Amino acid sequence: MILSVFLMSGCNRSALRIYGASRDFPETPTRYTAKASYPYGIVVSTPVDLRSEHYGEPVAGTKWKGCSTDPFLNPDTASEIVRLRLVKGLQTSSLFSKVSTAPTTPQDVMMKTEIHAFCSQTRGFFIARVAGISYLRVILEQNGKILLDRKFEKVVTDADKEYTGSKAGFLEQAMKVTMADSLRELLKDMFKQFEAEAKNW
Repeated sequence: MILSVFLMSGCNRSALRIYGASRDFPETPTRYTAKASYPYGIVVSTPVDLRSEHYGEPVAGTKWKGCSTDPFLNPDTASEIVRLRLVKGLQTSSLFSKVSTAPTTPQDVMMKTEIHAFCSQTRGFFIARVAGISYLRVILEQNGKILLDRKFEKVVTDADKEYTGSKAGFLEQAMKVTMADSLRELLKDMFKQFEAEAKNW
């Protein structure tokens, strides 16, 4: 990726972010539609941000690791983005009969999420590789019974076919797009897993 900023070597370049040079966090819908629907509602709790406890851990079997670099000024933004993407993705997938953020019936499935990584790294000099890194632990419970406890990981770089951004541009925007793309692909994998296991719940 050729960036229109001067780059220094290293992985976490928070000092080189250009605030105001990029757009809002990109909308990246999963477009996942379930073949069957689970006949209960699901309650999406606000994700718990545990990223600082997992810095330096490899993600998705790649050389990329959990990191502190992201384009957010507000520390709560990561949790809010993940929550909104979960809610939207579940609503459009039709996996559950209803999606909410607060319990409405005793039969609701409760979704608890831990964010272990949601960041971006860059590597290279002059021509840089940008990676979006997402790593979530998800627990689904119903009536005190754990239905699922699984970790989902995904890395998308600006060289991957899943990348939806420009091949040249500002570093901060490339960070946002790769992060959004990695989260989208992670959610698709997550919803597929939900659908595969729901028949046994």
